[in-house]
Amino acid sequence: MTKDSKKINIPKGMKLIFRPYRTNPKTKKTEYASQYGMRAFPMLVPIEGAK
Repeated sequence: MTKDSKKINIPKGMKLIFRPYRTNPKTKKTEYASQYGMRAFPMLVPIEGAK
């Protein structure tokens, strides 16, 4: 790991996925991680079938 790496805490019932784009909830426009100097956006999503 590099000095700039940050650990992301993952709560129970969630999993971490990475996507190269995301939709901005305010503007509804697609944002690409490369526009922000990243390869992908980290996203927490619920695990299917978990309570």
